[in-house]
Amino acid sequence: MENFLIFLLGVLVSGFGTIIGFGGGVFMVPILIIFFGYNMEIAVGSTMTAVVPAAIIASLFNLRDKSIDYLVGTLIQFPAVAGTVVGAFLVAFLPVFRLQVIFATFVVLIGSLMVVPHRLRTPPRHSGLMYSIRNIPTSFIRVNREHHLAYRINAGLVVIFGFFSGIMAGLFGIGGGFLQTPMMIKLFRIPPNVATSTSLFILVITSVTGSISHYLIGNVFWHRSLPLIIAFAVGALGGNIFKRYLTPRQSMETLIGIGLLLAGIGVAINLAVKSHFGFSF
Repeated sequence: MENFLIFLLGVLVSGFGTIIGFGGGVFMVPILIIFFGYNMEIAVGSTMTAVVPAAIIASLFNLRDKSIDYLVGTLIQFPAVAGTVVGAFLVAFLPVFRLQVIFATFVVLIGSLMVVPHRLRTPPRHSGLMYSIRNIPTSFIRVNREHHLAYRINAGLVVIFGFFSGIMAGLFGIGGGFLQTPMMIKLFRIPPNVATSTSLFILVITSVTGSISHYLIGNVFWHRSLPLIIAFAVGALGGNIFKRYLTPRQSMETLIGIGLLLAGIGVAINLAVKSHFGFSF
């Protein structure tokens, strides 16, 4: 019965995570700990291995649709790895608990702003601070002829953001996926379908390396991981099919906002668990 419930929840979490580009790990780990009594390390190891096939399946769909921006993904991924190391080092010197409270509040606030319906307005094209930043010498135009899309990104800004998201991951012990998707959309104005696809492409690399690490240190038990692996694979298939019906930009942004709200709640639960039991997830 327990495995069936984990399977069902895994399908739902993976499907939703695939649609919004988060992957689902930030939701599944607290579920395993709180409702199924998993040890923190085992919950993380099991979820990390389950994310691997889900991210690969989603990326294969996105590869076929030609919606992955490999350059942006690479520019984010490598500085994010360096930022994770820095963030883990800063844990010993910064008031992490207070920062987590601020961070959780910030994530919930951004999620609320994305969920609340608003009238789409065309932003000024040749004025404003963000326009100036995007157009300094390291900026360039990206063109996706398959989807008739063109957008300007700034390589330096993307690298800085990747490093920052890595610091958040290392400092707070959470994945950076739920930061990458909304920031690519809001900060770099990358179309939502490209942003979610690129985030899941990044997740392939991080989930594979993370799974190997957890396996080597003994946090992966296959009798617990396999139901979740199958569930995440099924959820990724369903999420990619459902995503095709979410063509309006606002629909995608609303779902991402809901994901941010849930992620913020997950961070808040992490704080409660850490303060009560002395560990975090």
